[in-house]
Amino acid sequence: MLLLSVPVFAQETEETIEAEVEMEFEEEEVFHRNKLAFYAGYSWIPEGRDIDTGEKEVIIAPTFGFSYEYWLTERWAIGTYNDVEIVNLHVENSKGDFLERENATVLSVAGTWEALPRWTVSLGGGIETDAHETLWIVRLGSEFILLEKNNWELSVGFNYIYKDVYDIFGLGFVYGLKF
Repeated sequence: MLLLSVPVFAQETEETIEAEVEMEFEEEEVFHRNKLAFYAGYSWIPEGRDIDTGEKEVIIAPTFGFSYEYWLTERWAIGTYNDVEIVNLHVENSKGDFLERENATVLSVAGTWEALPRWTVSLGGGIETDAHETLWIVRLGSEFILLEKNNWELSVGFNYIYKDVYDIFGLGFVYGLKF
């Protein structure tokens, strides 16, 4: 009788362990609706002009920012993406006049889609403003998550910002927290 009960006990133990592992796995995959992130990178401004000489030159400016995303589903979010380009430059508009840009701040709202696991694409609009003028923008962005741990993410981010006067390409790192 004792020998017959050992396999039954072993089977129950195995099923109990499998159930516990499944419960732990389900607990780890909690859907976090909010993400707050900080951005540090560089903006490439191909149509820039030197503020002192007026000579046309490609300008690379340090850029810092933050973003907030609210995830509606596991693949769709709406977010605000905001940054400051630390630069003082001139750009030529379509009339041939020069427009001065000084530490311009970009404020935008976009829809975000998780195209593949760890890779998102966003599209939206907003404004770029500084002490001299405010411009309307269209923003296209993308992030790829390099590292994930305990709701923290380190991503590489790319964005393209279209304006009537000039365009910007940005590349940098995004450090975010999902909660």
